[in-house]
Amino acid sequence: MRLFIFSIVSIFTLLLVAQPPATYYNRANGKSDAQLKTELHTIISDGYKSKSYDYLYTIYQTSDVTEDGKVWDMYSTCTWVPGQKKCGNYKNVCDCYNREHSIPQSWFSSRSPMVSDAFHVYPTDGKVNGQRSSYPFGECASGTTLSNGQGRLGKSTFSGYSGTVFEPVDEYKGDFARTYFYFATRYENIMTTIGGESFNNTKYPAFTTWSKELFLKWHRQDPVSHKEITRNNAIYMHQNNRNPFIDYPELAEHIWGNRVGQPFNAASVDFPYLSMPTVGYQVIFGTVAYQHVTTIEMNIKGHNLTGELTLNISGENSSLFNINTNRISKEDAENGYVLQVTHIASSIGNHQAVLSVSGGGITPATIALKATSSDNFMAIQATDVSHDAFTANWTTSAGATGYELDVYTLSNEENEQVELVAEGFSSNSLPGGWSSAGYVSTTEVDGAIRLASGSQDGSVTIPNLDLSQGEVVLSVVAKRYESDTNANLTASLNGNAIATWLTGVDFATYSVNLPQNQTLSTLTLSASKGQRVYIDSVNISSEGETWVKTSIEGYPVRLGNTLSYQVTNLQENNLYYYDVIPIGNSTNISNRVEVQTTVFSNIDIQKDKNIYAVSTFSGIALYNLGANAHIEVYNLIGECIFTTRVSDSYAFIPLKTKGIYIIKSNQTTTSESIKVIF
Repeated sequence: MRLFIFSIVSIFTLLLVAQPPATYYNRANGKSDAQLKTELHTIISDGYKSKSYDYLYTIYQTSDVTEDGKVWDMYSTCTWVPGQKKCGNYKNVCDCYNREHSIPQSWFSSRSPMVSDAFHVYPTDGKVNGQRSSYPFGECASGTTLSNGQGRLGKSTFSGYSGTVFEPVDEYKGDFARTYFYFATRYENIMTTIGGESFNNTKYPAFTTWSKELFLKWHRQDPVSHKEITRNNAIYMHQNNRNPFIDYPELAEHIWGNRVGQPFNAASVDFPYLSMPTVGYQVIFGTVAYQHVTTIEMNIKGHNLTGELTLNISGENSSLFNINTNRISKEDAENGYVLQVTHIASSIGNHQAVLSVSGGGITPATIALKATSSDNFMAIQATDVSHDAFTANWTTSAGATGYELDVYTLSNEENEQVELVAEGFSSNSLPGGWSSAGYVSTTEVDGAIRLASGSQDGSVTIPNLDLSQGEVVLSVVAKRYESDTNANLTASLNGNAIATWLTGVDFATYSVNLPQNQTLSTLTLSASKGQRVYIDSVNISSEGETWVKTSIEGYPVRLGNTLSYQVTNLQENNLYYYDVIPIGNSTNISNRVEVQTTVFSNIDIQKDKNIYAVSTFSGIALYNLGANAHIEVYNLIGECIFTTRVSDSYAFIPLKTKGIYIIKSNQTTTSESIKVIF
């Protein structure tokens, strides 16, 4: 990626492109209820640029892209590169993606322009799109989980409707609620002709009573996220209109909710909410080394707060997690606060806790904290990463006289699919060669096994897996035992936990990539006492491609009894991997660690600026700062998403979303601003 720096004059020009005119919503001021909805209809319909149905794929390349450059699918966990693997059929999960009408086409007879309005048409997996069909959105306490575990179908348990509904995952419920608010407003003039179980054939309120209450609930519980803000801005560039319920979330309350009768004023917004973290956000530490301390940063961003935020960690393993503060001031939260969450691996096993954020008038938010501590030998995260070097690190292996470090790149080659394991337990017994520990039952449910009891842990182990030829996928179909609501299923490779899944009431598929490893690897599936899990099937197979490992010059290298080594002479902005083998004992090869070197060249430094920036894999590095500089980072809609004060000439700005940012450095006597493309 290349980094560009412009003067502050250029910045304001660009901001006006991504944002609507300052007067965009002025006509809505002073109105409420039906009048407010009608005025918004006029605002977002005037100047609307209708696009073709195929043009949606062009819009998706900027409106629906994840931070790692993949298509953002709210129905599935499948990944594609934007513009590739498009389709119009529903054959197999993760085959391809197409265009999902969150308001089904049959409800409006596939008419234009709504058939190609990107605000309610999302990119989704073709197979899952077909499974959702034209069922209305709703809530179901139980039901059939879709093929990849993102949402489920079942009988409605939300008061007022008893038919079959599709319930999306919590993370996107607010997104879909604001999508429906948009549709009912943008197409107010034809709502009397719109079908479907969610609408009542009126201009106002447009919704049936039960669906109105449902969408208001989702809207409140899942506040506007950065994903929605980015999408709103991207679609505005193509269609020349916006979703007002993303720009001003409180509009939904003025039209349908607890502010009906109260006039709206865009200049006096006072609806308190968090845009970060989003609903469903989790802090996942993965597998960490025993007796090691690991810190992860997460963003806290509040809007229109009434006071400070209070943070608290609770749960079974709360003593193993720390945060750097229990209170965030109103000012810091609204500017964007980077919270440090630390895990202390003082015991072995799976560790879970819950971080709660409350106060400031917001609906309290909860964030799951998860880590797995292991005393097995492992490679750990690289340190001192630069444009051409990093330090590889690993833990102690008892009895080792030295270590062999390999540093390499990976490339993939197309190949035929290879199936290593395909077990459905049809014989109600464990396959030959598999072993078990603790409580494991093979007789309770036909064609399934059960791990753990009320008083014993349970696990099964698959030995002698040849994972030396390339990366494969482990897929497990599982469900929890009756009412064991915290029933986690853990998959461990060669003693290291690689995935932990929270199982549900119905059988669902859980998948994880198994990295290329040694010839004789072992895989263990385990559950804890009182958190019992049924397993219906286990499959391990390649996805039709082989990852080719190419060691860099000078590697593998044999080292003495050291636990770190500096790797040099690397290429900038390149992806490397390393693993370690102990010498002198029988311990197997470690896990694989991924490292991305930073960008150093192609820096455009403006002559009249003192500071300069370098775009790295995970953020922006700032250099040549003045003493005690106060740094502020703004996105393209003018929101301050990060702030910090530095004591030396260097600062690192962690970023997750690709885009253009304005960075301001305020010092005692000077103030500078630069624009950075990350």
